[in-house]
Amino acid sequence: MSFLLSILASFLPRRYRTRLPIFSEMDLRNGALVSGIVEGLACLLIFIVRYLGFIQAKVGAMGQAAIDRGAEGVLAAPAVQSGMGYVATVEYLIHPLTPLLIYFALEGVVRAVAAATTEETVGTLPLHVVAWAEEQFTEWRMERRLGPRVADIVEPVYSPDYDLRIFSFRPQRDWDRMMTVSHEGQLYEVVGQQEGKPPRRFIYRLRKSKPGRVVRAIHYYDPEEALGKEADRSLPSRVMAEIRSRLARRRAEQEMSPPVPDLVERVAGEDYELRIASCRPKPAWDHLITVEYEHVYYEVVFEQAGPPAYPYVYLLRKLPQGKAIRALHHYQPDEPLVETQSKRD
Repeated sequence: MSFLLSILASFLPRRYRTRLPIFSEMDLRNGALVSGIVEGLACLLIFIVRYLGFIQAKVGAMGQAAIDRGAEGVLAAPAVQSGMGYVATVEYLIHPLTPLLIYFALEGVVRAVAAATTEETVGTLPLHVVAWAEEQFTEWRMERRLGPRVADIVEPVYSPDYDLRIFSFRPQRDWDRMMTVSHEGQLYEVVGQQEGKPPRRFIYRLRKSKPGRVVRAIHYYDPEEALGKEADRSLPSRVMAEIRSRLARRRAEQEMSPPVPDLVERVAGEDYELRIASCRPKPAWDHLITVEYEHVYYEVVFEQAGPPAYPYVYLLRKLPQGKAIRALHHYQPDEPLVETQSKRD
């Protein structure tokens, strides 16, 4: 039953899988592999069977039409027979159902290959479209509920607990303990949130990031950033915004020290057994990732700050027996060098 459920769940986008606890704890790799193979083979088989039946019926209909006109003599010519086959094939290919069969056959191949190679669960496109439409509707409904957009208010605070207070009319969903907020050249960490009065109903408390604190993700904050979202929904505007974001990340990476290979140290401890010190952050290394190193599987149990040359330190322990592998990362100590070179290329 669990395997059958994993097959069905593998068709769902992540947005829907995370809503159901039974799917979030389930290993969907095998289900995605089987469902991709079945989807690809079934659509390919239907495509072939329909093609053979369609060609036979269509050529037979054209031949009968020629006989009815008294031109049955031309049917013996090879060129005429080939032409009838080409015409029937083109008509089959432009039939509305044929492109769908071709797409879903290719989609099944992609889903199966993704599950077998990267162990990634890729949902089916129609459900992704449904999820996208639901997300757009949810955002539209929230826009109407929260009212017109206004600029945020940023207020410096002299307090031992926090240094900045931001009054926003929109919730900042990605502002959690993993996020670092950059404002006017200063890095902050979010320490709290409270309810405010309309139109700025969301109040965030931030304090200056401590030296040596691990920076996993940076949000370059602008008090008027939400105002631009209303007018910048066109494709060119979104492309330019993405380019600006990538350039900002590139500048932040260039300010870092030159990349060097990670330091890997085996530790005989009760809490962790591997210590990896890196010059670059590993944003994907959380409690959901499984790290494979020298044919041994590990899970990340803690993250801490290190010296300036290796400011990002990760503590790992061997994956407990029977624990599901949700996402697998094949780790190599020279990853910072490889990633930097690939970004330059």
